[in-house]
Amino acid sequence: MSEKTEPSDIYLSINGPKAPSTADLEILGDEIPTGRVVYIEMFFVIDKTTANKTIKLGFRRLGVDYYVKRAAAGSGVYGISLDRPLILVEGERPIATVESPTLNDECLLVARGPYLSE
Repeated sequence: MSEKTEPSDIYLSINGPKAPSTADLEILGDEIPTGRVVYIEMFFVIDKTTANKTIKLGFRRLGVDYYVKRAAAGSGVYGISLDRPLILVEGERPIATVESPTLNDECLLVARGPYLSE
């Protein structure tokens, strides 16, 4: 019999900024809390306004950004997702960059996964 997962056992970060200009838009997920490790199972970024943008997905560790995927969303496609899990520890955070968005594009970062430790 499996244990029930409570909402406090799940990391969920949702950030939906608008692009203030056509400069690359950095989107930050929430920082992983002290003493915690999270297994990110779902991580995607969408430009809800304009298709075919190039997007980078990654994480920030000790102030340094590491990108694990960079791809063009493709014609008629508005976002990309990470196709493998990502394990983050305390102080790290998921990050994304939407390259050359259109002014006022609505973008969305979603990262979700269970905590592995307390």
